[in-house]
Amino acid sequence: MNRPYQHISLHQLLDGLFDYAGMFPPAALSFEHALEESADHSSSLKRPWLIGTDLVLDTVHTRRLVTQDLQALGFTAPVSVTVLVTEGAIAAVEAAQSLEARGGAPAFRVSSIEAKVSPETFSTIVKDLAVFAQKSSALIAVEPDLSTPDWQRVLSETITAISRSPLAKHLALKCRCTGPTGIGAEKLSEAIIAASDAGIGFKVTGGLHHPIVEPAIHPSPMGFLNVAAAVYLRRTLGGTLPADSLTALLTNNSAALLSFEHGISFGNFSITLAQLQHAKQRGHFSIGSCSIHEPDEDLTRLGFH
Repeated sequence: MNRPYQHISLHQLLDGLFDYAGMFPPAALSFEHALEESADHSSSLKRPWLIGTDLVLDTVHTRRLVTQDLQALGFTAPVSVTVLVTEGAIAAVEAAQSLEARGGAPAFRVSSIEAKVSPETFSTIVKDLAVFAQKSSALIAVEPDLSTPDWQRVLSETITAISRSPLAKHLALKCRCTGPTGIGAEKLSEAIIAASDAGIGFKVTGGLHHPIVEPAIHPSPMGFLNVAAAVYLRRTLGGTLPADSLTALLTNNSAALLSFEHGISFGNFSITLAQLQHAKQRGHFSIGSCSIHEPDEDLTRLGFH
């Protein structure tokens, strides 16, 4: 069913939503191919404004990026990069500093550094990243392992550590939905509640290439439109949008149940456009995806023109 594209509210919801991680599964592109894909997004996407960060790279490939001739690949505007801590926090900072210090055009901006943490390692890792984050205004996204039996304790202690940190405004909680440490909709609902109610930035990654759940078309158990709507509705409605309703939204399989005509609506839960804009201002939210074309194409297929 084709529906008119609700420019204002849906554009607000989706603007800058995705961090492009083409080198990671399931796309698993080569470094060179991921660079080419990213450079081409401005012309190959119907909605290039979906992109919040141009490249998500591990520490090794961040160092390699410094030597690349990105103009030759087609990059013209400044390139935003997320650096993953894969060789320790200090090595990631050094790679990020080298990137931002690189001369010539286009310029680089490190939008975030992301690190896996535990309640025991949180303070040390954040301390190692602190100076760079404060100087560059980069986000620090911390990813606890919520796949373990004591995940509720880990989530609670991580949220508390973020809230009490002097760098709280630079910090975000990161959750993973696929892979060995991936979590499902019920745990993600609890993470959204914890981060939203604490006023903490949020990022989610893994398997969120499609707007809603469509078992006959793809295996993804959650959808990116569902997740984004859940985050902004909870930030605004608080406890009046409980965990079971959030889980139902995350696993929603009907585009017709989501409305963006005057803000966001799902069932009996709704917020206005002004409330959506305020919810976005309350803190960072993004989704890591190895493909931007799939989200772009699916939005068209589902009638969000």
